[in-house]
This record gives sequence, structure tokens and C-alpha cells, in this order.
Amino acid sequence: MNSNVGIFWFAENTLVFKAQSAIDLKPDQLGFIDSTLQHQVEWEDNNIYQLFGLMLDNTDYYNFPRGRVVFNVDQNTSYVYLDKSLFKKHIVKKIKANFSLLDTNVRFYTDPHYNCFGSI
Repeated sequence: MNSNVGIFWFAENTLVFKAQSAIDLKPDQLGFIDSTLQHQVEWEDNNIYQLFGLMLDNTDYYNFPRGRVVFNVDQNTSYVYLDKSLFKKHIVKKIKANFSLLDTNVRFYTDPHYNCFGSI
């Protein structure tokens, strides 16, 4: 298992993300490995977008489509939960590359929790 888990957004044609190696984390009782990263904290407190050359000060994390990558140990599969607007070939390719998911089983799910109030 070389895949990563973590969170991401798609803002101004850029995949903004923070990933952690799944191997460094322990699965929960259901066999899922998830990071403790929080969208609100990384965007609004840590200004993660600045690491990607974006100047989006004073924006809210929920105004951009976002998602989360988790790993299911029992199924040896990464699950990507994302805003439905991100389910496009070129964006999925970026997510897979940046979370080291190119050589692993991956399932994508749209999830209303990650719906954004803005648009891409």
C-alpha cells in the first residue's frame, strides 16, 4: 500500500491538496484509514492555497469544490469522495497522480458533504 489519504480542493484550475501516507496511519474499527486533516483549518487557518501560488485570502473553504481520499484496508482500495463537479477526466487524473493512486484500486463517490457553494 503506497497510496495517500488526505483532502483537496479544485480552485482556479489548480488542485490544492494535502496528503499523508496511508501506511503511517492506523485503520479505524471499520477498516478505513483517514487523515485527521480538516478542510476549514487547512484553508482558513493555514492558507494552504498559498503553497500552490494562489492568492485567495479571505475566501471560505466551502466556496470551492473539494473532496477527501481515504483507504479501505479490507478491500485494499482507495475511496475518493468529491463534489460532483470534479468528476471530470482531467481532474480525476490529477487527484490520482497527487495521491499516488495510479497503481491501486480506486472508487470515486460524489458526496453532498463536499458540495461547494461557488463554482469552478
